[in-house]
Amino acid sequence: MKASSGALLAAVAFAALAATALATSYTVGGADQWDTYIDYDKWTAGKKFMVGDIIEFKYMPYHNVLEVTEEDYAACNPGSPISTHSGGNTTFELTAEGTRYFICGIPRHCLNGTMHVKITTVPYGAAAAQAPLGLTPADAFAPGPSAAGKPPVGATSDAPRYQRPAAAVAGMALAALLALVA
Repeated sequence: MKASSGALLAAVAFAALAATALATSYTVGGADQWDTYIDYDKWTAGKKFMVGDIIEFKYMPYHNVLEVTEEDYAACNPGSPISTHSGGNTTFELTAEGTRYFICGIPRHCLNGTMHVKITTVPYGAAAAQAPLGLTPADAFAPGPSAAGKPPVGATSDAPRYQRPAAAVAGMALAALLALVA
């Protein structure tokens, strides 16, 4: 009885670790970070933010990050934020599906057409669930980067989750562990 309880506890702990390994961390704006004159709609295009992912705002101390409602986002209104953050480094975990809205509350930084971003989060696995049965997502067999490009080693944030080595290893190990417990 003790052995099966220990194996079950190990399986639960491993599942939690595997889920953490699958989360992606994004720096808002990429290398340009959170600053004026950056097109954040262009930065979010093509990204699939999933529950469990992390978004990190890195910025100079004269900026800030306000999480606001959809209406305040559309109007660049910093008057009644959901939360206000400063200090140059602000992190949010995307814990639920839906859209979250962020602006810089410094006068004219949002109004000048930049320093506002909306992040739409989908449930984990939503990308794979959208492909019809029997079909593989279009990029499943895409060639990897050339020797001059990014190396395919490790989990890059721009690779689909099902192509990441950490996800594959974690999934196989969890399946093997569950088979042993059963």
